[in-house]
Amino acid sequence: MKCLLILLTILAGTTAARGQLADYDASGKGWTKYSDLSSPGLSRASLRYVVNERDTTFLLLMWDQRPQIQNYFSVTFRNEGNTISSLYAILLSFFEKENRRNKEYFRVFQLGDEKVSVYRSGVIDVVAIVFSTDKGKIMFTKKEVEKLFGRK
Repeated sequence: MKCLLILLTILAGTTAARGQLADYDASGKGWTKYSDLSSPGLSRASLRYVVNERDTTFLLLMWDQRPQIQNYFSVTFRNEGNTISSLYAILLSFFEKENRRNKEYFRVFQLGDEKVSVYRSGVIDVVAIVFSTDKGKIMFTKKEVEKLFGRK
């Protein structure tokens, strides 16, 4: 009887776990590649979109640059009010002449369901920004921002 109870508990747990776990594949389900930012052998970031009845949804998938993490993280957001252009403008503003060397310049904003912080990188002799969420962080140069948003 005890063995039967243990077996039923294990089976019930396995069934419940399977119902909560689902693979997410950005290449399927209608996602279209907007741009891709790759290093040799590694996709550092990609931007994909899917068109819905009312709006366009974007998926920004990024490689977490913290060495102890070694994983991807993502931010999903709708293009309501032309969010994609606003995000591009915010990121590019860090490379403008008046902000390029300003260590005090940073931005915090809501993107989809994520709180995002963007600030100038602390790496010496590198003009780059850090895009950070609770899930991860990544550095971008101006060229990488332009390429990610399909501008170059």
